[in-house]
Amino acid sequence: MNNPIPGSVDLPVPEGKVFPRNLTARADYAVPGNPSGSRPESGVDNCFPGLEFDQRNLEKAFFPGLLFDFHHSDGSRLIGVTEGVPSVLDLTAADLGKGVEGDPWRLHLWAVCGRTTVDQSEAQAPVFHATARSGLALWRHVHDLLPGRIAILLGPTPGSQSPGANIVPGGLNTWRMQNTTTVQRDDDGRVEAAVLIADRAGYLDPDGVIDPGAYLPGDLTRSLCAPWQYDFRECGCYYWAASKPDISASPDGRFHPLNFQRADRTLPPPKLDTPNIADRDAAELDHPALITNWNVLPVVLNGREDDELGPGTPFVLEEMTPERVIEELERLADVEHALCLEYLYAHYSLNAPTVLAPGTNPQSPVAQFHAAATEVFSVAVDEMRHLRWVNEVLGVLGRPHKIDPPPPGMIIQPQTGQTFELKRLTADQLDWFIQVEKTSDKLDLDGIDGMYIRLHHTIVKRPDLFPQSDRLAHLIKLIIDEGVNHFERFKAVKGHLAEFSEDEYLRRLDKAPDPMDQQLLQLADLNYAVLLGTMKETLTLGDSAGGVLIEHARRAMTNLHEVNHLLASRDVAPRFQTPQPGVVTALADGGATLAAARAARQMQETIGSLDGADLRAMMTRHRATTDALIADLIL
Repeated sequence: MNNPIPGSVDLPVPEGKVFPRNLTARADYAVPGNPSGSRPESGVDNCFPGLEFDQRNLEKAFFPGLLFDFHHSDGSRLIGVTEGVPSVLDLTAADLGKGVEGDPWRLHLWAVCGRTTVDQSEAQAPVFHATARSGLALWRHVHDLLPGRIAILLGPTPGSQSPGANIVPGGLNTWRMQNTTTVQRDDDGRVEAAVLIADRAGYLDPDGVIDPGAYLPGDLTRSLCAPWQYDFRECGCYYWAASKPDISASPDGRFHPLNFQRADRTLPPPKLDTPNIADRDAAELDHPALITNWNVLPVVLNGREDDELGPGTPFVLEEMTPERVIEELERLADVEHALCLEYLYAHYSLNAPTVLAPGTNPQSPVAQFHAAATEVFSVAVDEMRHLRWVNEVLGVLGRPHKIDPPPPGMIIQPQTGQTFELKRLTADQLDWFIQVEKTSDKLDLDGIDGMYIRLHHTIVKRPDLFPQSDRLAHLIKLIIDEGVNHFERFKAVKGHLAEFSEDEYLRRLDKAPDPMDQQLLQLADLNYAVLLGTMKETLTLGDSAGGVLIEHARRAMTNLHEVNHLLASRDVAPRFQTPQPGVVTALADGGATLAAARAARQMQETIGSLDGADLRAMMTRHRATTDALIADLIL
């Protein structure tokens, strides 16, 4: 193993020292557990100042042999020069100044020239002038420079006050293409202007990590906010460190929205939050107050400020055997599938449009029905993810995936005997949804979260019993965390519908299907089969699937969703069943998923030939996604 030593370190490297290489970020496939932001160019690319590092500090060395500072409103300053590098000609540290009172920085970046998009020819390389630009504004263009030849113009006044490249006869790009460089000095030897040309500097060493020869420890993070309260105050909207509250509600929920960082913390609050950024800023704790009084900010749970919750009642958890873990996971896969279908059916039963017309009064009945339908559908989508995650866990444990439709009458909640049944979103059905999603006060009662907590506890406590225990615990924790807000969402649905009768907001869904409806029902069955089939395929292939089939599963879900909406609008009940025997059979040149996709393609063609512009447009969209799936399945 290599033991690289940064150029500024002359101490011996401890034997056996492990150096981070980030080699997995360079793999040509998706490495499990490797985040998309592993490589620096894929990181959180903000610079005010940024989460991982300040990008301006990376770009400071964009020109070989020179260092720039982009952090100032009057332009970009030249703050360092490596003497003897050919690209900097006869510039030396003596040309720079010291950046202190009486000897400020003497040279500034006046203009940059280079290609920024691959479709630009060398002759089309744009010139970016520093005139009337801050250092940050010019940095944005420096950041976009492609590898290859670039030219810069330096001058003795701040870039924002400079003439830019207008002083270069013939244009800066002509000088770049002709490789013409110069440093022009006055009689006293001070630099009046300099045109320098070189290949844009690279930032990574041969191992694909940020070059320690170009950047010393701390260089990239030197301008991050300190102390942390500064960043905490300036960064809102769930941006800062995971999910800092931007708005909240009072402990009893009566006052909402509240500015979480408001200076006046009396109750009841004197004024609710405002979307006006100037008003919000004036009402918040300023930087000194936040540093001094940060501890007055309360804990926020479920969107409410509450410092009086206390530690709660500890659970007594017993570890489960591996056999019991697998048994419960297989049961929960069916439960997640069943809940997803129940929620989808309830969603379709609401007399709400798929898209709310612009300008609709938010207090109108149709807006309330649409808001309720949106909440229910979002929970159904979560349940589909939970079904996938549970099956990923089963796959890691070497068990077959459980994706088949849940059997009619299966028990969802053993404690109450509640069974799987597709029902409209009546008041009783909504109460059942609220009950099943409620966070359990006791692990052996009501909601399904208690079992997930037991599973998580067992895997964390006994990692020796489970392969890839960290991954299993992570997947189960995702389900636990995402399920917490389902209870609140269904309560919100109840609030949206509270003022209306069931006859007002529910579709009947009791119409006997006519021939057109029968065709749509058959197409829905085929879409459902394609959805389940692509999910099975992507779970079986794992990382080698590359995300292609899961994207096809999403598209199949969209097709199924639109067809079921159309059926519900015609008062025909969606049924969520796979095709009847004889409608589709497995073909010799492909499996059941391919056969279902081909049958769906034929059905889309048939239905698309019927009258109705909206229907034809829908089928045209569906045929395109189905054709793409068939092509990938054949390959």
